[in-house]
Amino acid sequence: LFQQFSGINAVIFYSGPLLASAGMANGDLGGVLVMTVQVLATGLALVLMDRLGRRPLLAGSLCGMAAAAALLALHFLLEPPPFVALVALFLYIAAFSLGLGPVPWLLMPELLPTRARGAAAALATVLNWSCSFLVTETFAGLVARIGAAGAFFGFALVCAVGAAFVAAAVPETKGLRLDEVEALFRAG
Repeated sequence: LFQQFSGINAVIFYSGPLLASAGMANGDLGGVLVMTVQVLATGLALVLMDRLGRRPLLAGSLCGMAAAAALLALHFLLEPPPFVALVALFLYIAAFSLGLGPVPWLLMPELLPTRARGAAAALATVLNWSCSFLVTETFAGLVARIGAAGAFFGFALVCAVGAAFVAAAVPETKGLRLDEVEALFRAG
């Protein structure tokens, strides 16, 4: 749920209009640049996942996204030069792509018990994409009601809560076999 309620699809689908409303002359070009950062950061995540571990990437990703979303919210309140919004979106999408984007999809089969893995993964995927639809469909109305600053402060809060959840409840699975991960949960 944190993956979608972090606002990622609002950023992906609305980056061009967001940058245009932030004063960037060509918001669509900025949106293309944001997506380029996403591709590059995702490639880097592939290298880092088994080196650094899932938990640090998730926690760092959520903290980075919270900071970047707060910076973007402040941009919409204070109206500094447009490049600040572009930098905030670069940081946000890079942080997402290094952790919250890929890591949950890797953790899901590692954390689910073997006997329920297929059904539970299918249910989690349906829930994930349903939440994606919900955020994407309601973002414009949310901005109309509380403004872009309010929306991004909300996304920053979700990311901060997500980081706390990761710190408190997500086990590290780096280097563990699936049976060892299951044993972690049986042990409590």
